[in-house]
Amino acid sequence: MRHKIGKTSGIGRQLLSALLAAVCVFGCFQTAAAEDWPTYMHDNHRSGVTSEQLDVPLAQNWAYHTNRTPQPAWAETPARYAIWQQLLGDYDSRVAYDLAYQVAVVGDSVYFGLSNGDTVMCLNTDDGSRQWKFFTNGPVRFAPSVSNGKVYFGSDDGNVYCVNSSNGSPIWSVKATNDKRLLFGNSRMVSVSPVRTSVLVEGTKAYWAAGVFSRLGWYLCSRDANNGAGGWTRSLARPAQGYLLSAGNNLFVPAGKFSPVTYSMSNGSGGSAIGVEGCYALIVDGGSLANGPGYGGPRSYINDPGSGIARVDGNCLIVNGGYSYFCNDTHLIKLTRSTGGVVWSVASPYRYSLIMAGDTLYAGGDDEVAAFSSATGEKIWSGPVNGRACGLAVANGSMFVSTDMGSVHCFRDYDRADLNRDGMINSLDLAWMAMDWLDCTDPDNKIRCSDIAE
Repeated sequence: MRHKIGKTSGIGRQLLSALLAAVCVFGCFQTAAAEDWPTYMHDNHRSGVTSEQLDVPLAQNWAYHTNRTPQPAWAETPARYAIWQQLLGDYDSRVAYDLAYQVAVVGDSVYFGLSNGDTVMCLNTDDGSRQWKFFTNGPVRFAPSVSNGKVYFGSDDGNVYCVNSSNGSPIWSVKATNDKRLLFGNSRMVSVSPVRTSVLVEGTKAYWAAGVFSRLGWYLCSRDANNGAGGWTRSLARPAQGYLLSAGNNLFVPAGKFSPVTYSMSNGSGGSAIGVEGCYALIVDGGSLANGPGYGGPRSYINDPGSGIARVDGNCLIVNGGYSYFCNDTHLIKLTRSTGGVVWSVASPYRYSLIMAGDTLYAGGDDEVAAFSSATGEKIWSGPVNGRACGLAVANGSMFVSTDMGSVHCFRDYDRADLNRDGMINSLDLAWMAMDWLDCTDPDNKIRCSDIAE
């Protein structure tokens, strides 16, 4: 007998109530604190901080394994001598920006470039399926920047590209100069002016730098982000390498083994060196630069006036509110910024990457990624990955891990909206919740609704 959902159908009313409740709860899951990660380390400050909170434990939803491992621009063999600083010792690489395929995530798409494949990939965040691939004529070493439906990235072929975010169709491409010569670099033929920085998009403008070879020219460029036209090109006094940063009208340009340099975003004027060596940099307090690791003592992060905000022996630094968090080779540490006092210090082998999502710290190590409570430093979860976890991102209900083996892993909390744990959030989860709701409201069933309602 078919029951109509009407005035006289108790089962119909119960089913309707269950479905409405499920829709409400399911809708909350879909909209709860979701946030994009549109560029490397979340924003143009490279803060590595998002307000999105994931519920641990996480489970791997999918993993994308490329056929080739990344080919960094610079070998990681420790330098025995820092010529500019006239220091002798073993020094880790200061230009380790392309050890993994760093990602940008917007909506249901994750984007990354391949240094050993001359491409930019777009995957679906739900299942890791490939949406599109865009080919260049050289390695792509930096995470794309995604803005207003467009994806921006540079290549060792000397071009900066802008493509459609939904299908990868080209919109424009521009070179810093008209020089078409090639030379041998990284076992490849590359442009005499390869793009060795990210493309930073601020408002209606796109910024990048090109050139790393001595006597062949180093350039800083700005163009209209919509069509690649107009703008300006300025000569630089030193090669630019790393992810560009912006604050106000200031453009901060990392320079590898040299100190970063600041320029005006309006016209490219300026050129003042700031901070210490190293390509790891972030903006704190709306305008101060923290960067490193430096030579000559502890690997340090300092701000632009020269007074230390967190002069520490650290590999990665996160600054949020009144606290600094950093990881070194053996520990994860939280400091009070006003006093420099240690709030907590915990043993941690997760030394390659660090971000903060909500009140949770995520750190990457050898073949593993872990989550820590920012309040106590307690390790609350860990999960396996393929290789060193050199890149992390949290966006739209998922965590993405990039490794030096060329893998991108997606972790997700299965205990919230993915009720049937099939790795996807869809109408099947709605039906699952409706059935559970009916079961727990059945007077002959001992199941209660408290867990489901939560």
